[in-house]
Amino acid sequence: MSSRSPLPAILLALLGVLFIAFAIFYATTDTGLLAGAVARHYKHATVAAILGILCFVGANFARRRQA
Repeated sequence: MSSRSPLPAILLALLGVLFIAFAIFYATTDTGLLAGAVARHYKHATVAAILGILCFVGANFARRRQA
């Protein structure tokens, strides 16, 4: 029996939610936040969405398996 903590999976899932929220924000809002010009930043949105998905995949691998 393993005594692994679920904390890494929880943190990765929360980070994934944050990245997905940033992706939605960048795709739908004209902003200059963390970018040079005020516009919609689809490249930033794409990168944030990919990072969010990777965090969810990492959380799936980090979660505790049921025996």
